[in-house]
Amino acid sequence: MEKCFVCGKEDILTDGRCKECYLRESFQFSIPSRIKVPYCKSCNSYYTNRWNTLEDKALFINEIIKNNVSSNGEIDFVSEFSNKNKKIQAKIEFSEEGNITKVNVIIRPFHNDPSFDMSTSTEILLSGEQCQRCSRFYGGYYEAILQIRNEEKKIELEKANDIMTIIDELSDRLISKDRMAFIARVEELKEGIDVYMGSLSAARKIANDLIKRFSGSMGESHKLMGLDRDSGKKIYRTTVTVRLKNLAQRYAYYRNHLYLLDIAGENFKLTSLEDGGILSIKAKEFEKELKKETISIIDKDLLEIIDLSVTEVTPERYQMMKLSGDYETFYISKEEIRLKRELKIGDNLKAATVGNRIIIIEQESII
Repeated sequence: MEKCFVCGKEDILTDGRCKECYLRESFQFSIPSRIKVPYCKSCNSYYTNRWNTLEDKALFINEIIKNNVSSNGEIDFVSEFSNKNKKIQAKIEFSEEGNITKVNVIIRPFHNDPSFDMSTSTEILLSGEQCQRCSRFYGGYYEAILQIRNEEKKIELEKANDIMTIIDELSDRLISKDRMAFIARVEELKEGIDVYMGSLSAARKIANDLIKRFSGSMGESHKLMGLDRDSGKKIYRTTVTVRLKNLAQRYAYYRNHLYLLDIAGENFKLTSLEDGGILSIKAKEFEKELKKETISIIDKDLLEIIDLSVTEVTPERYQMMKLSGDYETFYISKEEIRLKRELKIGDNLKAATVGNRIIIIEQESII
């Protein structure tokens, strides 16, 4: 034990002082009695150094208290006090009354002696204010127009809906990092779709994603809209145009089977032309399979469809005859046919030829 140079008491000293003298003369801790935090009800966000979504109330209160505490020592905010933690510790307790949160902060200056615990209280008031993002959103603001066009013809309604589902999902994902990545409005035109977006960066990212999925090209044009009142800088509005190639019906030949290829959100949807079964493959995995050439894409115009008739049935195979051309007959193993029913002599079928393989089609409605 050493003697405190202030009062002479023998104790474990902090900066040469006993605990009482240290707290009285050296330790400083304060917090405002009321803290106002700008809060936007429209998007449930609050402002500190930037607008953040209020997702977890406890984390929010911890952040606000930490930002408003004044102390001459480093304070470790903890959920529970610990004797092993030798720092000055502080624990926060709170209760809610409407838009006011009452907060009690308990400070433990000495980790092994709770008799010197101190406490102070404050109130956090959520002060209603519309954030810039919501002000612009509800005011119809947009920074870019994302134009979706088909290189060959008008985009069909069903395909347009699929594309908008993809754009909506991408926009929702981007908003977590770019609050301006909202969709202000959508216009469906004869020549395609115009999506008005609050963020040029988001419009570019969505355009690149669509090109990866469908293939195509992208271009930009800029229009001078005026001058910024504060900075005097020129304000441009950008149009990002995506011309997609593969919006026509396409097929995928994968693991010796033939599928109708479609997009379902972030995945590729493969519907079997044989038994109607559905496979869902993530976009990244689909791209890997394409690079490995385990999946091949066939345009509708290039898929050769033939008519067949069953002429013989054995336990292991079927004999079939083409109903056009040279009326060739051939055998096909039952293991190669993925239908939900047994075939009989006289059954007429459709089939697709892929390379040297003939694939029997049951789902004629999706050809």
